[in-house]
Amino acid sequence: MSLRQDRREARSAEIRAIVKKRELQRAGSPLARLWRRHRTALVIGGGMAAGVIVSLLPVRAFARAGSTIGTLAGMALRSPFAPIVVGWIAKAQEQSVPSDAVDDPARPVDG
Repeated sequence: MSLRQDRREARSAEIRAIVKKRELQRAGSPLARLWRRHRTALVIGGGMAAGVIVSLLPVRAFARAGSTIGTLAGMALRSPFAPIVVGWIAKAQEQSVPSDAVDDPARPVDG
């Protein structure tokens, strides 16, 4: 293949990716609109539905779930990847925006 043909194919692939991205955004927009309009109702309704479902589960299911979560947490902490994950979380927290960097509108402006 020539360089010109490679560039043409790369540009064509880039255009196809942009078109697919826009199609995906259009497909998700009705859900986003529904979420923006009825956020409070969806959160409260979802919480109530989850509460009803959880109340119908037997106690034994909670015991098994807790045991499984505890086992998985223990395995994760003993794994060789634990220091990497802890370092990654610590680095992400260091890079977060400090709370005093946000402009406070109640503070008088010097000048």
